Amino acid sequence: MGIKIRGLKSGRKYIHNTVRRTSIKQMKANMLDLERVASETAPLDEGDLEMGGFHDVDIEGAKFKGWVGFEAWNDKPNRSYDFNYAIWIHEQTYNLGERSRQKAGGSGLSGKRYSVGNKYLTRPLEGEAPTYRELIEQEIKKALR
Repeated sequence: MGIKIRGLKSGRKYIHNTVRRTSIKQMKANMLDLERVASETAPLDEGDLEMGGFHDVDIEGAKFKGWVGFEAWNDKPNRSYDFNYAIWIHEQTYNLGERSRQKAGGSGLSGKRYSVGNKYLTRPLEGEAPTYRELIEQEIKKALR
């Protein structure tokens, strides 16, 4: 006795495509949110750093990677090089200025709050990563229902 199952191949393809499309869509939403939280967490002087964020999702075959970056260039005439203020302010230890101290800080989808200061991108990424993974999982489950 034999059993023939119809539609298995097309069903697998549908599942694969749905999982891929949904994961990429949610990853883009997650990176937009991470950019928002990092911007809220970034120190404030003139606003260039807050507005210097960007994000995207790189797709290579079956793999995709979300990323967020910030740029705020200081190209004063007396310098012989360009200075990316965004990197310096992320990595260094310093005293916050008045406008930064008055800023509320960032709030993630997890409900966690992030104070204004250095590591303005790393701290929210590490804090929000579990929530972002959960959101991808939830959206996949919804899409496959």
